[in-house]
Amino acid sequence: MNSGWSSDFSYGYFRLILEVIKSNFELHLLSQAPRIPDTIRQPKLILRHDVDVSLKRALKMAEIENEFGVNATYMVITNSPLYCLDDKTSRDMFQQLITLGHEVGLHFDLDDDERNSNCEISVIETKIYSACKQLEKIINLPVRSISFHRPMQAFLQGPLVVCERINAYSQKLMVRYLSDSKGCWRIGEPLLKLSRPDNSLIQLLIHPIWWSDEHLSPEDRLQEFFDTETQGQSPQYVKAFDIALANTIPAVRRGGFCNKATEERNNETGKIQYRC
Repeated sequence: MNSGWSSDFSYGYFRLILEVIKSNFELHLLSQAPRIPDTIRQPKLILRHDVDVSLKRALKMAEIENEFGVNATYMVITNSPLYCLDDKTSRDMFQQLITLGHEVGLHFDLDDDERNSNCEISVIETKIYSACKQLEKIINLPVRSISFHRPMQAFLQGPLVVCERINAYSQKLMVRYLSDSKGCWRIGEPLLKLSRPDNSLIQLLIHPIWWSDEHLSPEDRLQEFFDTETQGQSPQYVKAFDIALANTIPAVRRGGFCNKATEERNNETGKIQYRC
């Protein structure tokens, strides 16, 4: 059960957020963090989007932001089981994001086996560099920022720069941090917080998957997304997509396979698997 404010995840409410931050804050991309002065005369804000499951949903938010003259940083996963970066549709969407003035960064994620094997930091850094090179070949631009899908402790409240990229989870950028994680705002209604800013740097994280024309609960939103993406697909595809969605998002869709499946944990790796 989510705990926090989750009463309106419609694009209408998102537009209200954009109006407020445009009026009250000086906006920056994540990669610009080192150039944001510590002495702040006007409140400053970094708007970040972690694209966990859908590039199409991300592009919709980017288009709405463009209506308000707002630029944001979109973080994408190179090894996502739910979308492919290196096809014509994805490349076209990246080009649209960049043309609209948005930044594309890396949303890095280790797989469960790597996570539970206690990889050395040097091994993880090698994987980060490799993922950045992969993304740079697709967008034809340098990747200057990184966020972590499931952050490891070593990078939480850590250095501002990781692998020559700005770390979204650095200590400097986590002092004032607002997020709609799991489809709710633990800090309460965000519009109230953003309407009364102090002279601090805020990082605002919004996940495109939770938003659409009409408000829905997280469970219903995932169900809507699942129905759209699996319509007309084979039973094998539907099952695989459901498992991938459940393993990517820390919430479950209403009535999904993974609500009914038996959850098994491998005693050696700690990895969760779903069985019928």
